[in-house]
Amino acid sequence: MRKTITIVLVLFAFGNGLWGANEGNMPGPSAGGQDAQQFSIRFFDQKVYFLGEPIQVEAVITNTGTDTLRFKVADNRFFNLDFDVRTTTNVGLDHAKEFTIARNSDQPAFFREMSLEPGDKYGVVIDLTSYAMFSSPGEYILQATFYPELFRGADSSSLKSNRLALNVKPAVVTAEEKSIVQAETGAMLARSVLPPDEVVSWTIGARQKSQWERFFLYLDLESLLRKNPDKDRSFRNSTEAARRQMVDQFRQQLRQVTIQQDISVIPTSFQVLKTSYDSAEATVQVLEKFKYPDYTELKQFTYHLKKSDRYWIIHDYEIRNQGTE
Repeated sequence: MRKTITIVLVLFAFGNGLWGANEGNMPGPSAGGQDAQQFSIRFFDQKVYFLGEPIQVEAVITNTGTDTLRFKVADNRFFNLDFDVRTTTNVGLDHAKEFTIARNSDQPAFFREMSLEPGDKYGVVIDLTSYAMFSSPGEYILQATFYPELFRGADSSSLKSNRLALNVKPAVVTAEEKSIVQAETGAMLARSVLPPDEVVSWTIGARQKSQWERFFLYLDLESLLRKNPDKDRSFRNSTEAARRQMVDQFRQQLRQVTIQQDISVIPTSFQVLKTSYDSAEATVQVLEKFKYPDYTELKQFTYHLKKSDRYWIIHDYEIRNQGTE
C-alpha cells in the first residue's frame, strides 16, 4: 500500500511581509550561483518519534546572496530531495519502496521554475518514512540532498544539508504508552486527534496519576478560570499581559492543589456514561466515585468540549451529586 506524503509549502520573506518566491519561466541558476544558496533541514514538530509513524522534516532553501536565485521544483518531490539515513555504526538504511518506484519509473518529471529574491526562503515539509525504510527502532543520523536542477543521475548537481540526530522509539499501541515514553524522555506532549470521550478519560486518568502536563493538555484553562464570576469580572477588566498571568497563576494553583477546583479533585474511579457531539461541540457524562473512610461519594460530571482546530478541548463542566454508597 502506498503511503500518503505530507507536504506543506512554506514561502516567506524577511522584512517585507510579502510572499518570498515568484514562479516564472527563467532557466538556470542566477548570477549569484549556488554559493548564494543555503540548504538546511530540521524536525518540523519536535516530538518523540515512534516506529511506524510519520517523521516530519522541513527542508529549506534560503537565498543568502545578493542576486535572484532560481531552481526547479518538481511536482514529485522525490526528484528534488533525497535523504541519507544511517545508524550510529554507519550502516545506511534502504530507500523506501515508494521512493524507489518513483525514481525508477519511466514517467516524465513535471516541474516549474522557482525564483527567490535575496533573503527569501522556500521550504517543504516531508514525511521521512517515504524516503527511508525504518525497520527497527534506534538512533540514526540523517542528511538531505537537494537537486536544484532535479535528479537526472549520479552526476546531477546537488547540495548537502546539515545533519540531524534522530531517535526512533519502539512502536506503541495506546496514547497512555506514548505519554509514559514522552514523560520519561522529557519531551513536550503533543495533542492527538481523539474522540471526546477519550479526551475526558485521558484528562481524568492523568489527574489520578498526578501527571500534570497530561492533565492540562486538553483543558481550556481560561474558560475554566472564568467559571468563577469574580474571576471573570477581573479577567475582563485586565490587560492582555495580566490575563496571561491570571491563567498561569490558575494553572499553578491547580497543580499545587492550593484551590479545591472540582475538576482537579482526584476520583477513586470513573465510568463514561454517555457521549454526544456534532461537528463543533460535545458533551460527555461521567460517573465519578470519591472514596472516604466511611463512605463513597458519587458525582455525575457533564464535561462540555469544543472543537479547536482538529482537537476536542474541555472548556466547561457541570456536577450533579448522586448520593453515596
